[in-house]
Amino acid sequence: MKLANASNLYLSILAALLIFLACNSTVETHAESSRLDVMSMFIPSGWMGDGEQGQRYIAFADGWRKGCYSEPVCVRVSYKPGPAGWGGIYWQNKPDNWGDRPGEDFKRAGYKKLTFWAKGDAGAEVVEFKAGGIDSPGKRYRDSFEKTTGKVVLTKEWKQYTLDLSEEDLSSVIGGFAWIATESANVDGATFYLDDVFYER
Repeated sequence: MKLANASNLYLSILAALLIFLACNSTVETHAESSRLDVMSMFIPSGWMGDGEQGQRYIAFADGWRKGCYSEPVCVRVSYKPGPAGWGGIYWQNKPDNWGDRPGEDFKRAGYKKLTFWAKGDAGAEVVEFKAGGIDSPGKRYRDSFEKTTGKVVLTKEWKQYTLDLSEEDLSSVIGGFAWIATESANVDGATFYLDDVFYER
């Protein structure tokens, strides 16, 4: 009986140690990596505006395999204006996290910019891209920064865009990346592609 109890105690200590090492490994990865893949780290769960109706107005495919900048897959978004007159999606650190749970602490990681590649399907699509900015009233947590490209006009060719984060406080990152499109700028809708979204040193 004593042997069984000792064995259980050993297994409990070992499990706790493994959890501790896994958590610290994640922190060290953030701190040591020269860049972080947003599409792997964050979840495209923050559907906004017309996106709150699901895929009725926004067709979203994050496993698109045609004409990607970096094979094998990229993201394809097709926005059709609905009653809200605008739509968008946030990549959040936890599913549907609008401030109920803490953000990621990237302060030690030393990321200085967010880079991504984008192109339009027909060209002339007008889309705003941003990082941070989640600050929901009444919620305990929020993003510690907000940075936007403003509205950009996409072309049919892949182009890299950069958000300068060198002066930003990255101690709480909930909304890792987002796009927003409006009906006023895209009367007939907008179809565009995204690839290689990274936080970089």
